[in-house]
Amino acid sequence: MLKHVSFLTRDLGAILAFYARLGGVVEKDINTPEGYRRGVLRLGEGRLQFFEIADEAPTPHPHWAEHVALHVPDLRAVLAELRASGAKVTRELQPSPGGREMAFVRDPDGRQVELLGPDPADRAEAIIRPLTPDML
Repeated sequence: MLKHVSFLTRDLGAILAFYARLGGVVEKDINTPEGYRRGVLRLGEGRLQFFEIADEAPTPHPHWAEHVALHVPDLRAVLAELRASGAKVTRELQPSPGGREMAFVRDPDGRQVELLGPDPADRAEAIIRPLTPDML
């Protein structure tokens, strides 16, 4: 079971705000005994951990194959908000291989982030599910 994935960041405040906008819950924003800044975000069951360390810089790979993938409830709205805030969109809205809507953006450190909308089967089930007395 995955506990967390850890990355370097140039700006802990900016990276925590970016992932919080995508549904992450900031659990920690502290200074470590070594003098580093450390932040932890809960995303569903897993966590992303970031360290801001003087004279250390993140070096994310530019290819989309190296990425963080997140489910977002309203992909179109989130994508518009990110675009308006200056986030770079690297793959426009399109269907994923599994049929969900997806897009790729870069986080403040340049890391690729895949954003996935709801599963179309979940939407279809909600639409065609018969009305039952308990729904009234």
